[in-house]
Amino acid sequence: MVDSPDLEVDDLIEENTLSVIVHCLNPYVHKVGGLVKALPPIWGMEERVRGRGVGENRVQFIFTSENDLQHVLSKGPWFVNGWMVSMDQWNPNPPPEYLQRIPFWIKVRGLPIHMLKREIVESLLGPLGEVGPVEIHAKASNSLEYVRAKVNINTEEPLQFRRVARFKS
Repeated sequence: MVDSPDLEVDDLIEENTLSVIVHCLNPYVHKVGGLVKALPPIWGMEERVRGRGVGENRVQFIFTSENDLQHVLSKGPWFVNGWMVSMDQWNPNPPPEYLQRIPFWIKVRGLPIHMLKREIVESLLGPLGEVGPVEIHAKASNSLEYVRAKVNINTEEPLQFRRVARFKS
């Protein structure tokens, strides 16, 4: 065992705060070098972001502005060659589930009008992952075709594209 010296690293933390880490979910299709080249054009940011490999199946992209970084994080999920990648803002002390969640906006169709409540949408979508914002526009909308919610889906579980709910009433 070798102990590393206790050095001041605030400069490196500051240098990396405007970055995201991208994780290849299918390493047979995605190579680190390929992602470094492929993602900036997909984002439309070829001149405003720099990428580098940072380990097996991971790439770091360093942005020149907070707005660009937030744009990329909010517009996902992102696909390269038909395969999804997970990403999150760089963190010097990542939580255990780091890069194991992908945010999806999920539409819930056919919900009875008398059940248009955030709690009901959360109970329906909760088994899929952590539920974030729920958009219910019942009072301000001319259409109730669907409601939608942002759900952080676990990348370790298979995707479910359709589920049927049963109501007691």
